[in-house]
Amino acid sequence: MFKTILTSAVIFFSATAAFATELTPGNIVGRYNVTAKAGFQKVYVKFRVVNTREFEIQRTYPDGHSDEECNGTYNLTNSFYLNEYAILAANKTFKGIFTCPSDRNKKIDFNIDFGDTTVEDLVKGTTVTVTTSMAPIKLSAYVKKQ
Repeated sequence: MFKTILTSAVIFFSATAAFATELTPGNIVGRYNVTAKAGFQKVYVKFRVVNTREFEIQRTYPDGHSDEECNGTYNLTNSFYLNEYAILAANKTFKGIFTCPSDRNKKIDFNIDFGDTTVEDLVKGTTVTVTTSMAPIKLSAYVKKQ
């Protein structure tokens, strides 16, 4: 009896993980609200993935005004590692570079480490790690798909 219950539970939980939708350039298209902490300051960003290669980004402020809308290109890359259970796992990284209309010569690059985040996690809201050429530190950011 116990073996049957245990076997059923293992099958159920492994099947549930199989239904999680992996991030791909096609299924991350959409609008996102991003909140990041940089020191003592909170940064709010409207982020829109336009298609499988392009995105738009705009910083907003609590008082309602916002900076100019900038645009850029991205790649979604995989890196593989052994997790704590010695199982090969994939790690997704969004590598983007953008410019703003006021200065097209200034390019800003950044990486968003999604880890094992799924599309369903983005809809619910999840925390990711961001690194950028603008700051020598890793930032923790909360991302929620709109």
